[in-house]
Amino acid sequence: MSVNNASGWNQETKSRLSEKIQQNVNDISSLTRQMIRGSKTNELLAQAAKNFAFQETAINNSHETIKRMALITTQLQFQAEAIERSMEMMDNVQDQLKTIQR
Repeated sequence: MSVNNASGWNQETKSRLSEKIQQNVNDISSLTRQMIRGSKTNELLAQAAKNFAFQETAINNSHETIKRMALITTQLQFQAEAIERSMEMMDNVQDQLKTIQR
């Protein structure tokens, strides 16, 4: 009986060992999949950070452009006012010329 008992124990041990090996293989494949997903996450995160940095630069450039446009608008307003004053002076000059020509 001890031979049968030892033989049964060996079979049970082999079976448990086989199950453990299969479980370890499954765990390793799960770990590998998780690592691959994790590396893609890092790549996506890095790309998002780069895109954010590019957007920040674009926003700063747009801000500077808007400031320049505001300055140009102010300058154009001053020029338009100067042209209006010149036109008023032209009307006065024309009136004076008409008076002199009479």
